Amino acid sequence: MGLNPTTWPRTAKLVVAFATLYIVWGTTYLAIRIGLDADMPPAGFLALRLIPAGLILLGFARMRGTSLKVSIRDRRTIITVGLFLLLGGQYFTYLAEQHIPSGLAALILAALPLWAAVIDSVMPDVERPTWRGYLGIVLGLSGLGLLLYPRLTGISGGKSELLGIGLEILATALWTTGSFISKRRPVKTDAIVATAYEMLTAGIVLSVIATIGGEWSQVTLTPSGLGALLYLILMGSCVAFTSFVWLLRNVPTSKVMTYAFVNPVVAVLLGWAVLSEPLDIWVIAGMSVIVMGVALTTTAPTRSPRSATSPAPVADPVAESA
Repeated sequence: MGLNPTTWPRTAKLVVAFATLYIVWGTTYLAIRIGLDADMPPAGFLALRLIPAGLILLGFARMRGTSLKVSIRDRRTIITVGLFLLLGGQYFTYLAEQHIPSGLAALILAALPLWAAVIDSVMPDVERPTWRGYLGIVLGLSGLGLLLYPRLTGISGGKSELLGIGLEILATALWTTGSFISKRRPVKTDAIVATAYEMLTAGIVLSVIATIGGEWSQVTLTPSGLGALLYLILMGSCVAFTSFVWLLRNVPTSKVMTYAFVNPVVAVLLGWAVLSEPLDIWVIAGMSVIVMGVALTTTAPTRSPRSATSPAPVADPVAESA
């Protein structure tokens, strides 16, 4: 079959692309936690991930012959989306994982499609969920309740975990906002180029935050920290993302979005197996209910919008990646 992916049969490409999406994006939460445990400060850690990844994606786009120019209108949208999705969503995930297990962070973030569906249900000119979609929302949010219950009642966890959960919920809210802006203001720029500039925008701001916070002097490139960083740059941000973009162009979006309920399971099991993160009945129950809810929501058909005056939204390429 050869080593060049361009010569592979379509079925082989689909298998490799889906396996990459399911497994690699599910492992990024573990890699983040490993890097943080290796004394990588959050803002500097994420900046060191996003800036090289953005430059690599720009180089890849250039090699394909794609123009790197961006219109002024698209530039404004890309900057705004980059700040919400990556500076807001990912940075607060890094902050959250200083206090909570990586699997728990993945489960909370897995609720992103649920919040997006809630927004869609109340906004005009947007396709609305059907009864199956609403059932998925209720199930998914109930799963979040199962995760929070033992921590709110003092059965397990403590104030630090509650802080981490709050930060991760904030990350989800910022991510949802960025995704919504991206849908309402679709750009004409190539998806890989747009994402690269989003990464660079967030990376530059994070570098400033790291400088102000004195984080650069705290960066210690231990073997585990450096390994986690390189994995996140190459696999999490570049390889998995290009697989995602290829799948969006070759497979129905509903099938591509199945990664949203596979990734958290991978993250929870890996966190338990590699870092001995707790896997109690509350985590198992919450994970099961959230995954069912997200599966229902992402695969449910939609109803027509209340008004047909605006164009249908397009999917944001990085709205749900870690």
